[in-house]
Amino acid sequence: MFEKVKQIIEENVDCGNIKIVPETDLISDLQINSLDLVELVCAFEVAFNIVVPEKDIRKLSKVSDIVAYLEKRVA
Repeated sequence: MFEKVKQIIEENVDCGNIKIVPETDLISDLQINSLDLVELVCAFEVAFNIVVPEKDIRKLSKVSDIVAYLEKRVA
């Protein structure tokens, strides 16, 4: 799951020289804004065929949060 999440992030966010690891914070490390986050969540929704409620988006700040969230929703 981590590798798929990492791939989606790298395809949708300009990561520069930052290596994506579970501890990577989307906002402080990757400098993404709220619009970027919504677009990234949309990419996860398409890739995993799920719907992420707006209230859950705020919970997805680190890559590890995204992986854990998707593992619960996809399983």
